[in-house]
Amino acid sequence: MTTNDNSTTRTDGGTTNSNANPSNDRDRSGRDVRTLLNYAALAVLVLFALVTAVQLYTAVGGAIDRWVAPDYRILFRAAFNLVVLLLCVGGISLQLRRLD
Repeated sequence: MTTNDNSTTRTDGGTTNSNANPSNDRDRSGRDVRTLLNYAALAVLVLFALVTAVQLYTAVGGAIDRWVAPDYRILFRAAFNLVVLLLCVGGISLQLRRLD
């Protein structure tokens, strides 16, 4: 078994060069950074969706109370909440697919 600075002997008799592919380490670290950025983007999207949903809910609730007849207010609120929920789920789903 011979060993030098750049290679080691494998059990099958071949040698592997420990410095053979330094770009592989760079690719891996690049993917790690990209994954962290995607997680950060997901966290920001979720936080933004929560804050915006609360603010928008109160604003739309006020508009519905002012402009919609009392008999139809619950339907308008339900439709609005459904649209906001679907948009948030779509954005979160897209971000989760990017993480895979």
